Amino acid sequence: MGEETLRLSEEDAAALSDLLSVYRMLMDMMNDEMVKEMSKTVAALARLLNGLISSDLPAVLEKALQDPKLDRVLMDPPKVGLSGLLGALRDEDFQRGLGVMVELLKALGRASKEI
Repeated sequence: MGEETLRLSEEDAAALSDLLSVYRMLMDMMNDEMVKEMSKTVAALARLLNGLISSDLPAVLEKALQDPKLDRVLMDPPKVGLSGLLGALRDEDFQRGLGVMVELLKALGRASKEI
């Protein structure tokens, strides 16, 4: 069998060189403390993701973000003052959304006492 050689264009060789430089820089930056902190962050994100998945929040947010009314409003949002806010309090959907937000804020407050 003949010997094969790897042929790279100048552009590919430069890209590979840049990639190796970034790799070396990352390896030089890595230390035990950095790995430990990254592990803590990944574990916290995993717990957060698990909490989100085990609730209805993602489904509710997904449905809300797919609402065609929201899409139209995002293109030209109305200006809402105090009287508009007070008027919105009569809307049942607004009341439910506000109720969800109030309960979320209360849960955040309770959780902040435990940390």
